[in-house]
Amino acid sequence: GDVVVDAGAWIGPFSAYAAHKGAQVYAFEPSPENQKIKKITAELNGSIEIVPYALYDKVTELTFTENNVGSKVVQEGVGIKVTTTTLDDFVRSHSLKRIDFIKSDIEGAERNMLKGATWVLQNFAPKLSLCTYHYKEDPELLASIILAANPRYKNKKRKMKLFAWVPHE
Repeated sequence: GDVVVDAGAWIGPFSAYAAHKGAQVYAFEPSPENQKIKKITAELNGSIEIVPYALYDKVTELTFTENNVGSKVVQEGVGIKVTTTTLDDFVRSHSLKRIDFIKSDIEGAERNMLKGATWVLQNFAPKLSLCTYHYKEDPELLASIILAANPRYKNKKRKMKLFAWVPHE
């Protein structure tokens, strides 16, 4: 029954797992190629809503490059135009009553996603599983952004991920 955000859903292995466990999954995947495969994943697993946006700290349009692993924001050059949204805006526009868990592997834009999720972190305090291998400063920087939004969070760095949660009181 959890409400799960899969940021950087790719073709959907985590989305499928969470849906199989009974979650309602919002799978954010801006890549048109990955969305085609993700649609099959959603049809096979149910309870997955494909969201064709990238999560960021503002609503804008960015240029992404794509390869066989994923997408990455580029400043200049050839790529696909991708629309972004914030998690706070998405939650409000969809009248979501809660977010229980966020998994994010968005090629180094985790910092931007968290800044666009301040209201969600303050009000819903979802558990977080964030990739930290994109930039050397990610473990400390992401933890500081989370704590600035909600100082009740605890975090643990393990391998190349940051896990964060608010303990039950």
